[in-house]
Amino acid sequence: MTIQAKESERALVVSAEPAGLGNRIKSWVSAMRLGADVRVYWPLSPIMPARFGDLFTNDCEVEEVPEGACEHISWRLVILPEDEPHLPAGFAVVGGGASRLSRGAGKLLWQLGGRKTDRYRYMVFPKKHSRRSARADARHIDFEYGRIPQYFRSVYCPLFEQIQVLPSLAERISDWGGKHIDDDVIGLQVRTWRDDPRRHRKYHLRSLNRMLQLMRAAPEHKRFFLVSDSAEVAESLRLEFGAERILCYPRRTSIGDSWQSHQGTQEDLIDMLLLAQTQEMFVSYMSTFSEAAWWFGGARASVSVF
Repeated sequence: MTIQAKESERALVVSAEPAGLGNRIKSWVSAMRLGADVRVYWPLSPIMPARFGDLFTNDCEVEEVPEGACEHISWRLVILPEDEPHLPAGFAVVGGGASRLSRGAGKLLWQLGGRKTDRYRYMVFPKKHSRRSARADARHIDFEYGRIPQYFRSVYCPLFEQIQVLPSLAERISDWGGKHIDDDVIGLQVRTWRDDPRRHRKYHLRSLNRMLQLMRAAPEHKRFFLVSDSAEVAESLRLEFGAERILCYPRRTSIGDSWQSHQGTQEDLIDMLLLAQTQEMFVSYMSTFSEAAWWFGGARASVSVF
């Protein structure tokens, strides 16, 4: 998606992304760059049972998109024309770019050549993206983590800081994080795609060995703060690494049913913002949940993708 005009000149912009929590947050932050007056339309859905006010206190929600407003729907962080000099054409390999065949061949040559650059550091495999969402010039920063130029971190981090979490949730995050998250804790985000059998087989099951290799290579004094969409992940990891090394926030709701209640989504947000407190992360490939956490943490954490 190419933005033809300087969209920051638009008066009213409404973020109306209908997908999950990470996607909605990224859309909202992008909308902050697109207009002088930014609002959020936060529709309830089978995958989003929480209302905007159940999570945030920003005074920007609308019940519907006003007539004449610019409606912004995208999981991508927007790249404006004035950003382009700071991002070379062909930059993205994870969230877009050349064909899958070209990116796959590029990664193979990169590996055979000794990985002398960081170009394919975060691309586990070349996923196809729709032409509607992907720019032809591959000027995207989504999922590129440590490769992202400082210019964009300086632009986007202050916008993430503008998001105000409900005080009751912020208190729970501060209390638990202050007691359990320190420099010896690695953030571990595992998406199993429990709700999608095809993606569970294609993405999660194939990623398990890569995840375990990262964990086994970590120093033994390191602990892991685990965030997942399945309680079974914690059970299996505690068997190998010991209960004392696998930390989980003591949720009041079931992980497997978090998408069925606003309380579950509140605790998903708590997990995201606790993950943001870690300085090193092992994360599932192409998850906007961990990506949003990285931005909330100031875009500083070292990230490994599995």
